Amino acid sequence: MALAVARALQAGEHLAVEAGTGVGKTFAYLVPVLLSGQRVLLSTATQALQEQLFTHDIPAVSRALGLPVRVALLKGRSNYLCLHRLELARTVGSSAQRDPAVAVGLEQVQRWARLTRSGDVGELDGLDERSPLRPLITSTRHNCVGTACPQAARCHVNLARRQAREADWVVVNHHLFFADQVIRETEAVDWLPETGVVVLDEAHRLNDTGVQLLSQSITSDHLHDLARELGLQGHARARGLRPWAHLALNLEQACRAVGVLSREAGATSRSAWSDTTPDGLTSGAWLQAISGLDQALAAALEAVTATAQSAAELARLLDRIKALQSTWSHLAPGGPSPADAASVRWMEWGADRSWRMVRAPLDSAARFGRLVRASDPGARSWILASATLGHDDTLHWFTRSLGLADHPAVRTLRVASPFDHGEQAALFVPHDLPEPSDAAHTPELAARVARWASRLGGRTLVLTTTLRAVARMAEALNEQVLQGQCAPLQVLAQGRLSRAALLERFRTAASTQHGAVLVASASFWEGVDLAGDALQLLVIDKLPFPSPDDPLTAARAARLEAQGLKAFGDGYLPEAAMALKQGAGRLIRTETDQGVLVIGDRRLLTRSYGLELLASLPAMRRLVNEAEMSAALDTLTLTRSSTRARPCS
Repeated sequence: MALAVARALQAGEHLAVEAGTGVGKTFAYLVPVLLSGQRVLLSTATQALQEQLFTHDIPAVSRALGLPVRVALLKGRSNYLCLHRLELARTVGSSAQRDPAVAVGLEQVQRWARLTRSGDVGELDGLDERSPLRPLITSTRHNCVGTACPQAARCHVNLARRQAREADWVVVNHHLFFADQVIRETEAVDWLPETGVVVLDEAHRLNDTGVQLLSQSITSDHLHDLARELGLQGHARARGLRPWAHLALNLEQACRAVGVLSREAGATSRSAWSDTTPDGLTSGAWLQAISGLDQALAAALEAVTATAQSAAELARLLDRIKALQSTWSHLAPGGPSPADAASVRWMEWGADRSWRMVRAPLDSAARFGRLVRASDPGARSWILASATLGHDDTLHWFTRSLGLADHPAVRTLRVASPFDHGEQAALFVPHDLPEPSDAAHTPELAARVARWASRLGGRTLVLTTTLRAVARMAEALNEQVLQGQCAPLQVLAQGRLSRAALLERFRTAASTQHGAVLVASASFWEGVDLAGDALQLLVIDKLPFPSPDDPLTAARAARLEAQGLKAFGDGYLPEAAMALKQGAGRLIRTETDQGVLVIGDRRLLTRSYGLELLASLPAMRRLVNEAEMSAALDTLTLTRSSTRARPCS
């Protein structure tokens, strides 16, 4: 892989490379990139991986080669403390001061603000993205007052961007990478420097991130935040000129009126929206709700337009409302026309009456393909790497979604995992479980998981295909424990603690007598690294097919059919294969790991596509019945040095 990257850099070509677990893909691209002496933009999927590259991997390679490099870490604006907004929030009489818990939090932030050099709010314990403090102490491009800010000289965002422009290497995440491309086109402003090399790690996430960033959307959170800003800035900058509290309340109530419609939509999290009214809603209720929201937005626009000259903050608020109004006009009022063939529209409903209107492209192919083609031949190389990019040597699943399938300068490479999965791992597909659609499937699988995990002393990760299934599986496992059907295992479930806290508890539990079972979905299918004896049993409840009822999935399927392809064979099946491969990759993380993978979906054995899905997995020895499964678990227990568990009776 390192040689292929070096050749691509030398020729000014582009390389998409799938590197199996254990290849060491990070070092395989860092070494030739550092030796090339070129300026580099390096993007990865998450902020945690950014930190790993910045604090560990790049310094390690730099020391090993004796080649120093100036590296900057850059995150999105919302990750940095805004000193001006912190001061506004702490102002006596502000709405934030009326909440004692928020007021205490602001004082803690103020103490930290005197000490921090980076201003990265990730340094603050307990301040996750859902914290009510976060919007009060960070800025967006809409509410930033720019050069008029009294704290402009000390601005943490400006400092981070200045360091990025001066660095040899800049480490960002995919969200910021795509956001920069959008801003360049719409506002002729660039955050990221031009570089001779772009490295996109965890590249399998690019298409989904691109679709998210290239979408038009309005959310209830946007409007609640706007209402808060309307009350705060209006009261502070133009008190008495307009009924600011009333305008803010009207906007809040209109936003909630749309959220109430989620009761009509039922349990559906996404409602397709190909006509004037989203599926599941009555036309009258829908039009009344969006009319109320339209009027509340118009009233806010009129009030801020009339007072915008009073302060820079109100001028920025006016720009924000105008931008929101522009998006609104493309999404909701007046019975907007259905999405075109390249996009799809839907309503998203949250359990807490939150909502989101979305119009999204079907993929990132047009934008990303144009971006790569715009690079001068030989002047810039793109390196795209991941552990899962396809099931053939052309990596067609990946390159098609990004518009690179027919690009003459794009080379592809697959490098297999060096691990001996045949020796290190076993695969068991129970043939006698109920069908995945059967209500008895989860309780029956949970009973077996409890029995298996008891033999191992926990050390079990259960990956489900939906968040709802997490709750059902965790409840069923807890029933097994309470009824004394197995050892007193600790059951950890996604949603009750942060991801980091869950993983830490799971690792700690591995040293106890009975251990833990972690049940999770969504983000736990990737990026989870539980090496050694901490994880020895990985259970995937069902095959991870995308939901055919999802509007985006349905639109992609319709496009494939229009192109003469098969929605299932060319769409759903490759997506499931990649997700299955990604999830299964959680089990064997080092050359000494041992474990068993269970896929609780007998369709692998009974349907014609089962062989194709099995072929996407590393070659593991097969267990054919419960007796072999029990023996494999006992072997795992006997060959490790940790506490041995009491098997279930």
